[in-house]
Amino acid sequence: MKKEYFQEASEEIEVSKEDVLAAIKAGRKRASQGSVVHKNRRKAKKIIWATAAAATIFVSSSFVLPSLSHVMAQVPLLGNVYTAFNDSVGRSLQSQDLITKLNQTFSYKGIDVTINNAYYDGAVVGVTFSVKGNVKTEEDGSVQGFYEIFNGAEGISDGKELIHMEPAENGYVGHIQLSYPKAELPAETTFPLEFKRIGGKEGSWLFDVPIKQLPYETVNVDKGTVEDNIGVNVHFDSIIEGKASTAINYTATSPEGKHDSVRLEVYDDQGKELNISTGGIELGTVEKSNSNILKERSIIPQSIKGETDYIEVLPKVALDEPDRFISLDKAAPININADRQDLAVEIEDITFKDKKVTFDFQLNNGDNMDKDFSFYKDFARTGIDLVKESEKDIYKEPIKHTVEVKDKDNLRFSSTFDISQIKGFNKDNYIVRVDMGTLSANIPVELEKVRIDLN
Repeated sequence: MKKEYFQEASEEIEVSKEDVLAAIKAGRKRASQGSVVHKNRRKAKKIIWATAAAATIFVSSSFVLPSLSHVMAQVPLLGNVYTAFNDSVGRSLQSQDLITKLNQTFSYKGIDVTINNAYYDGAVVGVTFSVKGNVKTEEDGSVQGFYEIFNGAEGISDGKELIHMEPAENGYVGHIQLSYPKAELPAETTFPLEFKRIGGKEGSWLFDVPIKQLPYETVNVDKGTVEDNIGVNVHFDSIIEGKASTAINYTATSPEGKHDSVRLEVYDDQGKELNISTGGIELGTVEKSNSNILKERSIIPQSIKGETDYIEVLPKVALDEPDRFISLDKAAPININADRQDLAVEIEDITFKDKKVTFDFQLNNGDNMDKDFSFYKDFARTGIDLVKESEKDIYKEPIKHTVEVKDKDNLRFSSTFDISQIKGFNKDNYIVRVDMGTLSANIPVELEKVRIDLN
């Protein structure tokens, strides 16, 4: 299973200055993404699911740039950092006076980095830090940096990250939050953290941040849900109830060679959905023939102890689907079907005319599967591609093309590629690439809900 993966959703929201601060970090990460998440195109190990319940606040640069420096200048280094970076766990722990103050400083190349404070709640670790010195700033006034945790170990989610620090009193302030990247949660440990680039300067600002586990309780669980038709099993192992966070530990099983992605939706005893801030955190693998088994964790950024008698967990699984490749001289119609769910692309016709290649196609046999038409229109633009056969696994700027909606109600489209600028074009050397992985990633399979009693 991969770190979770889904189509982004957003809402139009009245935005205050406080909301801007909360959205800055998340917005940067999403700024270059379209409305369809393309699994194969990015070849990324880490994948993000997002829903309307936790929608991104999209803010225009004309609103952010004039006000950002002014707002952040009002953020005390040890005061409202958790609010500024939208860390609800940190805010809650700060209100309970459960944040550990550290004030460790490392100086290098004229830049001082200070680890101000940290917390370790259940499976969630948070660190705030400040930077002083002559650093290069970005256009919006922030400072960019790059860090590694646990020596950048490949098996750890978010082991290497690009981050942004915001202007504050006498310098810049930054924030890191992650799930503790191991199944076992030690009472006391150190958190190896190295900044390798700050404000355009390469270097090594190295810390062993001491973290002490706050009191927590573990609810052992032995429940699961399985879908035999697709060979997927999600078993819930335990719930970690922290002071300001809740972690769900589970085991996800897929057929051998399949890297499916599990997303959890969680509801309380009143049917209200609980936000999951981070999901699909990989904790380790289990050796077993004919299966791909991963231990994973998802984080609810609030304490639910005493707030609900039980939770209901709905696993949604984005099935791993490979690209399909079609020869240009194959006779239409050409039916392309997903291996383990009812997803389909039918290429109804392929025509060559005036140095152009046109594909007429229908998606999912006209069934929108409760997805908005804009999703299919985006997929029509990016999911059906003309590529050189020798470069079929390389994802780069597509050949110039236009997309026409032929029949909106029945999801029929026409995509025309301009081949006039391709020297020596030969249809024997080019193929149609159909990104079935994007369809499966955005139309997950729902498993049965699992009720977990917390008392």
